Amino acid sequence: MKRIPKILALDDDLNWLSQVPLILEDGFEVTTLSTVDQGIHAIHNNFFDVILLDMNFENDPRSGLDVFRLIKAADRGADVIVISGETKPERLIQIMNAGITSFIPKPCDPNQIRQAISNALTAKQIKLRALNLIPTKKGSVPLIGRSLAIQRLREEIHHVVQAGIKDILLTGETGTGKEVVARAIAYQCDPSHRFGPIHCGAISDGIAESELFGHVKGAFTGADRDRPSAFEVVGGGFIFFDEIGDMPLNHQAKLLRVIQERKIQRVGSIDERDVNFRSIAATHVDLEEAITKKAFREDLYYRIAKAKIRIPALRERKEDIVDLSYHFLTDAFPKRNMTITEDSLELLMAYHWPGNVRQLRATIESIGSRNTDNIIRESDICQALPQIAEVYGSKRSKVLVGRYGASLISKERERLDKALIEFNGDRDKAAMRLGMSRATFYRRAKELGLLKDRKKITLFT
Repeated sequence: MKRIPKILALDDDLNWLSQVPLILEDGFEVTTLSTVDQGIHAIHNNFFDVILLDMNFENDPRSGLDVFRLIKAADRGADVIVISGETKPERLIQIMNAGITSFIPKPCDPNQIRQAISNALTAKQIKLRALNLIPTKKGSVPLIGRSLAIQRLREEIHHVVQAGIKDILLTGETGTGKEVVARAIAYQCDPSHRFGPIHCGAISDGIAESELFGHVKGAFTGADRDRPSAFEVVGGGFIFFDEIGDMPLNHQAKLLRVIQERKIQRVGSIDERDVNFRSIAATHVDLEEAITKKAFREDLYYRIAKAKIRIPALRERKEDIVDLSYHFLTDAFPKRNMTITEDSLELLMAYHWPGNVRQLRATIESIGSRNTDNIIRESDICQALPQIAEVYGSKRSKVLVGRYGASLISKERERLDKALIEFNGDRDKAAMRLGMSRATFYRRAKELGLLKDRKKITLFT
């Protein structure tokens, strides 16, 4: 669904404000506000593509340039078109030098306004393409699939986007695509597609900390100039805290304050700076369990999780493997018209994918890079996934499994799963129920991906 551009008209002339929605007609979502404080509050809580700004507000000591600076501090990505009756040459020079998108003198023709907005939106799209930030570009993988699980995920994303929730927590196993979902949220919300990823496990005292909170000149050896924080750099956009469950406790306390107060203190400085940003945190760790173990702060958890979205594992959406596989082939080898045999797809769907979508992508790209005739066959799958070859390899059959074999793998995994569930993971009782020796049961469970280690059975349902 195409995103409708959002326009904010900020002017103390109520008669003019009433005309703006009529001038722009139905092609835009228009908000009209008459005071500076209302406008700044709206900019802090919403993304606007273009802001139509007057330069003089009655009974407000702040000049139009002061308001422009406040707007840019709140949202660096918004285009500001000044529509004003200002005629003083020195003031006009100040306005143009400030970095506004364009200036339209009052009174003006409605076509001038429509054209100025159109030019601003076009220029932004050209800039995003130049930076490879258009969502359809390589590196910004869309949400692929038609399964019920992925449909529900899209609905949850739509909800948080429409609700304008500022702090979102994504949970899910490693490799499920949490950063892909984070980018999908950011790209749908923010017309400038600002997205600053931070790997929380890599944050440590000193230089790495300055990457997140910034530093002032002389804060430590090598700090030869001021460095803005990641929160300042995104300028109203999104910060993505990848694997926030791995963040050290001392930095959790600092992050809590930033998220709670929207203020930062650079390393080596005693001054605080206001920042405006949206946050998306992601983790494969059970944070509620981490809280009980004193490994994660409870107060931070409630701050970052104003909305929670769980990303399903690939085994929960196996019907999407076909679409994902073809997408990865097309993305990695756009000039080769590669295909996959139906039996090969059956094999892919039979596998349990402990590394989730990330593992599937790596597998497809690895197979494709070795392939010479643009057709991926069962032999390619078995070579890339030794577990499948082990299950139906040399001892049972020298013939590589096809549709029947893939179905058989799924059925046997289901049979062992059921026995383990029935006896609460007791291997001896499960093996006895299936008429197997304990050693045989252990070997089959390991081959089928049910056995994570010698002390623990992991069930995939």
